[in-house]
Amino acid sequence: MTKTLPFLLTAALTLPGCFWATTKSEGKSLRRDVTDLEDRVTKKEEDVAGKVNELKRVLDEATKILKRNSADIGADVEALRTDIRVSTGLVSAAKNMLDEVKAELDKYRAANDERFTALEGRLAAIEGKAVAGGGGGGGGGGGVTGNPDELWAQATTAFGAKRWNDARESFKKLSLGFPTHDRADDAQYFRGETYFQEQKWDSAIGEYQKVWDKFADSSLADDAHFRAAESAEQLKNCTEARAYLTAIKQKFPTSNLIKKTEAKDKELKAAAKNKSKCTS
Repeated sequence: MTKTLPFLLTAALTLPGCFWATTKSEGKSLRRDVTDLEDRVTKKEEDVAGKVNELKRVLDEATKILKRNSADIGADVEALRTDIRVSTGLVSAAKNMLDEVKAELDKYRAANDERFTALEGRLAAIEGKAVAGGGGGGGGGGGVTGNPDELWAQATTAFGAKRWNDARESFKKLSLGFPTHDRADDAQYFRGETYFQEQKWDSAIGEYQKVWDKFADSSLADDAHFRAAESAEQLKNCTEARAYLTAIKQKFPTSNLIKKTEAKDKELKAAAKNKSKCTS
């Protein structure tokens, strides 16, 4: 019993001391770890806060730019709309003006054509009477008579001999002096041909137009349109030429010139941007 007590006392004194020493050391280490962790967390928080502030700054700047650009785009769109409205108004006004000018021109042309036709008719009648009156004592001679068949014969003879002026005058007297004669539309067509052969394209077109204006039912009306298209092509007026070709397809769908018309129209359409071939 005496020996056991000191041993127990010693053990009791020793054990708490070791436990206390071990726990204190671990506590210090733990506190250091906690402190280090807190420092690291604080630093991370600061980094995150800095990045958040930077992101916020970038977003604010982007928002400002977006608003400014949106405002600029809105202004540009509105300006464009205004320009379109103004342009549309100008185009509409120009079209109306063009239609008015065209209408006035058509009226002027119609009035002058009527007067010119009347004058030509009177002139042809006067010339026919003068020749008929003066030919009685001359045994016939070589003068032009008032007979439409003789006028046709003389005109075609001159045409075959390439005496274009003589042919043109005889065709003129026939078409104007005898507008109801079977050969009147032919005479008008060949008046255009005399100019065509001389490469007087504008004059040729004017005479060909009279074929369908005065003799709409003529069997040569489609030919006159085609010749007018060829003459306009020579003048590099491709738009005008294609208009005559379109008229053939619309007015004379069974014409034997349809294939040639379509081929020519295709050719002119392909050359539309070639300034050496088409100026209009």
